[in-house]
Amino acid sequence: MAISGEQIKVTDLDFQTIKGNLIEFFKNSDNDFSDWDFEGSNLNTIVDLLAYNTHYNAMLAHMTVNESFIDSAQLRSSVVSAAKLLGYVPRSFSASQAVLEGKFLANQASPDTTILERGTAFSTTVDNKDYQYVVLDNTIELAKDGDYYVTTPDNLIVANEGRIVKTTFVANGSDDSQRYQIDDENIDISTLKVRVFPTVSKTQGSSILYQRYGRGLNVNKDSSIYFINENSFERYELTFGNGVYGRKLNSGNVIELEYLVTTGSEPNGANTPFKMNTINSDIASVEYVKLSSGNRVSGGSEKETINRLKQNATNSFITQNRAVTSDDYKNLIGSNFQYAQSISVWGGEDNNPPIYGKTFICVKPYSSYQSAYLTPADKSSVLDFVKGKKVLSIIPEIVDPEYINIVLDVLFKYDSNLLSRSVGELQNEIRNEIITSYNENILNTFDTVFRHSQFSRSVDEYDRAILNSLVRVFVKQSFVIPGAGFIGDKLVNFGVPLTTDDDQAIIEISSDVSWTENETKVFLSTESTDLPNIRNVYTYTLKDGTTRTRLRDVGEMNLEEGTMTLNNTIYADTDTVINVTVIPKSNDIVGKRNVLLSIDNNTSIVRGSVDEIVSGGSSRAVEYNAFDRDRS
Repeated sequence: MAISGEQIKVTDLDFQTIKGNLIEFFKNSDNDFSDWDFEGSNLNTIVDLLAYNTHYNAMLAHMTVNESFIDSAQLRSSVVSAAKLLGYVPRSFSASQAVLEGKFLANQASPDTTILERGTAFSTTVDNKDYQYVVLDNTIELAKDGDYYVTTPDNLIVANEGRIVKTTFVANGSDDSQRYQIDDENIDISTLKVRVFPTVSKTQGSSILYQRYGRGLNVNKDSSIYFINENSFERYELTFGNGVYGRKLNSGNVIELEYLVTTGSEPNGANTPFKMNTINSDIASVEYVKLSSGNRVSGGSEKETINRLKQNATNSFITQNRAVTSDDYKNLIGSNFQYAQSISVWGGEDNNPPIYGKTFICVKPYSSYQSAYLTPADKSSVLDFVKGKKVLSIIPEIVDPEYINIVLDVLFKYDSNLLSRSVGELQNEIRNEIITSYNENILNTFDTVFRHSQFSRSVDEYDRAILNSLVRVFVKQSFVIPGAGFIGDKLVNFGVPLTTDDDQAIIEISSDVSWTENETKVFLSTESTDLPNIRNVYTYTLKDGTTRTRLRDVGEMNLEEGTMTLNNTIYADTDTVINVTVIPKSNDIVGKRNVLLSIDNNTSIVRGSVDEIVSGGSSRAVEYNAFDRDRS
């Protein structure tokens, strides 16, 4: 409140506090208002107006200051403006890409080769919606093979989803700061081509192709460059040089923009048939057009959200467009490839085994990418991007993520007097809410840890009826034995150091680790060797469900490295998926390098049982069954 004299406390922002301070100011001041009734209707209204005016001005000043900084800004226009000062251009929509192969019947008089020109269109249908894909360059050359033009592995058809749009502006040479706004919100600015013609006649061959400004360009007064930024209307706008820094436009010049308008991530993951919409004069008919082997539609994304824009702008400024440290690689890839949800980068010296002179990159895409792995085309795009920014002697290499499945036995005791629903409903809630939430919010990126105590605490605190819990932790990996063929040399990586239980490293001796070999059911197991961390892997059969007949050694398991190596002696009558569940050395599971962790909700066990003592009294203690530490 106001202190003695004619001073007002100005640090309060709440309306009622401001009003009280004003009243106290009048009451404590030596003027005619000191003994007035400030609760009277007229005076109360005047004081309200003064307090509201002060409150609004305080809020305006507070918001203005907040919007001036990229960390606290809430409006996109404010974040974009702050990012511009850091030299960062917000990412636009990105068109999905299809890598196609095809066979086309050639006309009789056609040449030995033909070019698929820019704008050649293909189409596909995904979920009853049609999508068009267009060729954006003129470098796709098809050679004749007999009567047909065919693609080759080195010259596949690369097409991007969307439609090509052309728009023109007449330059205003008297205003160096003139801005030219692109009205299409769904533009993919990576496809933008900017040409400037001297006059509206747009004489062929007289145009100049302008280049987008970027770090590292040697710019002078004759450099044909343009600058692009997002404006406050969430549209991209172009500016040009002023004759000192970049070529100046003259009055009457015509600016022609050609770009792709796209739907972003909608068609990602599509593996549907394609058809050719634009056929050139050398092609008589289309034999087939399809996605090339190992590829699918991928790479489409929406423009950056405000939070991603904040993060990417600051990270881009830190890296200065150079890939030196592992964080530089992460920031550069995250800022330029919107489908990258999580990125792991490590040097060859930290690899297992060490490979010096290399940097390893692993990218986990967002779920909208419709796959857990990058396509070969996307891997090439990432590598091409980082090669121009890396240290010269370092060779970047992209590896796929390895998914380690965590299997849990979640056992809990509960007080039946406090349970408001069935135990089955409580078990389903723990499975659907705790496990699912832990997967999505904690184990969804690289370099994460499954923390046993944290997870166990979330079970204990989920419902007041739960008294205690035991969470057993296992890890599981799967591999396939091909039908009517040998498995070959196979490395199964569990991602963590392992331990044994009663001298058994493989705890699931069941149909999960069995298959038929010459119509006989065969099982997989391990046994100790002279080396403490090496176990021998062998196969056996069962007679009468109990008697083992050993067949042969098929590999070894390294407990310290958490790997199992199988040799080329395992055979199966039909394709068989083998699930091997083992015991980790620690209940805390760490995802290193390219390892991603995920709790396998389908094979995890969630089981509750009544606490006999709480429900039936201390006399029931003799009937109390504590949970076993090990799975029986």
